[in-house]
Amino acid sequence: MTKRFGAASVALLLLCTHPLPAQKKALPKAVHFQGAPQYTQLELLAAAGLKPDARLKLRDVKPHAKQLTDTGFFEEVKTTSDIKTVLFTLTPSSQLYPMHLENVPLTPGKELEARLHERFPLYRGLLPAGGTVVDGICQTLEEMLAAKSVKATVKAALTSGLGPQKLTAINFTVVAPAVHIGRIQLAGVSGAMQAKASLLASSQTGNDFDTENTAIGLHRAIEELYQDQGYAAVAVDVAQMDPIAGSNQSVDIPFSLTIKEGGIYKLGAIDLPADALVARADVEKILSQYPAGSGRPLDLFLLAVRDAYHSKGYLDCSIVPHPTFRDVTHVVNYGLEIASGSQYRFASVRFEGAPDAMTAKLKPAWKLAPGDVFDESYLSSFAALAQKKDKPLAKWMQTVITTYEVKADPSTHEVNCIFHFAKAAESPR
Repeated sequence: MTKRFGAASVALLLLCTHPLPAQKKALPKAVHFQGAPQYTQLELLAAAGLKPDARLKLRDVKPHAKQLTDTGFFEEVKTTSDIKTVLFTLTPSSQLYPMHLENVPLTPGKELEARLHERFPLYRGLLPAGGTVVDGICQTLEEMLAAKSVKATVKAALTSGLGPQKLTAINFTVVAPAVHIGRIQLAGVSGAMQAKASLLASSQTGNDFDTENTAIGLHRAIEELYQDQGYAAVAVDVAQMDPIAGSNQSVDIPFSLTIKEGGIYKLGAIDLPADALVARADVEKILSQYPAGSGRPLDLFLLAVRDAYHSKGYLDCSIVPHPTFRDVTHVVNYGLEIASGSQYRFASVRFEGAPDAMTAKLKPAWKLAPGDVFDESYLSSFAALAQKKDKPLAKWMQTVITTYEVKADPSTHEVNCIFHFAKAAESPR
């Protein structure tokens, strides 16, 4: 049976076979950033996981915004878009901290900084307290150690009181295995000093390794050993060596100590600068109070100079000795370079741990008034002076341990003092 199509059927068939107009596709958009001018466009693109000149489809914006947020460098990442552009508006984190290596046996400096910046483009010496960048640096340090045949686990944490400046920093630590000072190779040691230098080296081997302080400590220890024997011109070079000896229990970092002994010198004169703010008689008076044989004469003199400056409120003073060697007589003289810094003034005092009755006796005994030049030596003598004038106070103070702390504000140059009193059976704070 033959089927026949009507005109309407033919028209419908023709309509179905004619191609429909294509839907207009959304084109990828250019990427721009604002709100973080400290970073370049290329650095921000890399941190977002994008290549240079990248263009984004709207469905891909959110994952890349999250990648930026997860770095920890931004408190907020907002995105907006128009026909041609996706705009990332960034609010940088207000809390970034320096990086500190606790016991990681790598050399801090430009080479390490450059390598970390190359891998983590937002890193410029400062880090957030957490995030993918901090985690990534832990992994990178582990990889760098693995290249030295050291299998280690590195962790990071925000830590206060690090280094000579007592910094708050992101501290990177090898938590496993333990890291120790390894063998110490000595060079340039004379027969006269061989036994002493070898004994010192063996006493250091096995101690905990510290990235920042171990080389400095070894330098100071060997230098002081020689200077105690009169080698005032000794020069010491300390270098971390390869290969590092590693196992599941310990990583041992070897060092070389190269020593140029110089001759033996007797101590001659120690001269204060002409513009010194303290009199030599004041220094000598302080010096006379130190127990005989309590240290090297030069060190004790420098300590007395420092105490004299601190008694006049110059808490930031720095003292650098400059030696002059007389090779004919084998005498070394020192001239002191002193930078006094700003003068501090007393602001307040608190007595913590003292009952009200004793606090009422301590307050009038305190003679420094707000605004007075701060005399650091006054704190060490205050407790003894206060007891002499009050028998009940003296009796009570015999039952406690007294400690004190000085809180100097370098911005205002004011000093707040706190005395702590704890029962003798307890540990002081």
